[in-house]
Amino acid sequence: MDGVSAIILAAGESRRMGRFKPLLHLGATTVVERVVQLYAAAGLKDIIVVTGCNSDALCTALTHLPLRCIHNGQWRAGMYTSLQAGLGALPVDARAFFVHPVDIPLVRPSTVGALARSFHDQRGAVCHPCYDGRRGHPVLIPAALGADLLAWPGEGGLRAFWQSWTGPWREVAVADEGILLDLDTPADLRMLTQRLERDDRPSADACRVLMTRVEQVPPAVWRHCRAVAAVAGAIADALQAAGVDLDADLVRSAALVHDIARQAPHHAAAGARLLADLGYPRPAAMVAVHMDPPVADAATPDEAAVLFLADKLVVGDRPADLHTRFERKMAKYGNDPRIAKAIASRRQAAEALLATVERCIGRPVAALTADLPLKGEQPG
Repeated sequence: MDGVSAIILAAGESRRMGRFKPLLHLGATTVVERVVQLYAAAGLKDIIVVTGCNSDALCTALTHLPLRCIHNGQWRAGMYTSLQAGLGALPVDARAFFVHPVDIPLVRPSTVGALARSFHDQRGAVCHPCYDGRRGHPVLIPAALGADLLAWPGEGGLRAFWQSWTGPWREVAVADEGILLDLDTPADLRMLTQRLERDDRPSADACRVLMTRVEQVPPAVWRHCRAVAAVAGAIADALQAAGVDLDADLVRSAALVHDIARQAPHHAAAGARLLADLGYPRPAAMVAVHMDPPVADAATPDEAAVLFLADKLVVGDRPADLHTRFERKMAKYGNDPRIAKAIASRRQAAEALLATVERCIGRPVAALTADLPLKGEQPG
């Protein structure tokens, strides 16, 4: 990202936390390292960390990273003074800059990319990431606005500045809950640590936002995905209870987004690419094979197999048996010999998998799905 800088605000005292937040460990690294690496991975050549409290310790801890430390001697006067210190250090040829408080550490790389693309499409506009209609961090700001920000007295902080500003702006819809998650207290640290452990799949709420707000899939597709998730979750729970080692939460997550690219050619592959670009490789791998997974010889079903079967046990947003599902498909597409052969192959794989699942759980799958609250309700 040539000409784009990042200003990471890390000068505060961390009074509510009781320990210095930037140097707390979150997962395998510290909070500040995680934020710096977010921008380094995005290709930013100019990363500015504004320090204040514990400046020496912070700068020493960051010597191995590609960044500049700028000390804010007025850090006790509030965060806005740190922003102004960072603005004063911007390169003269900067086109834009991100503003990122260090205590928002779980922003996804895909959000940085979405903001950069939005800025490129509409130069001169401030780009705010939005999750389900709520603005969060970081903000991407044109460098030309730096003089106005420096001149602002700082009362009410950056939020008050935006309330008084009348220039162009864009709200960029993202399925990234991390833009809203502050790290202020020990309870926050525990919660963010738990979220980080499940960072390889979107939560149920993030799936909803991704499908309905970001990708804006047709309502019928979203209803279908929710129904498949309910069926897949019930099957996965039963398999887990029977001693099969699989991740039921991952199954539900992948099911909720399995038709994210339903209107695109080769939608399974297209959906997998989209999810991989968002940083979800495990759901992506499952979505890639949800039409034709290699399940015929599986002694015990894995997550991808459960998704495949659940998708075949739902027609629209209602449960269906395999006979009904495949007879409908054959009636619609069976005149094409190539498609008819593929339908027959999928039916054979689904029937074999259904038999394997029922052998594992000791009862019919239909008994699991008969009373599920599918239509109009979202799986948890």
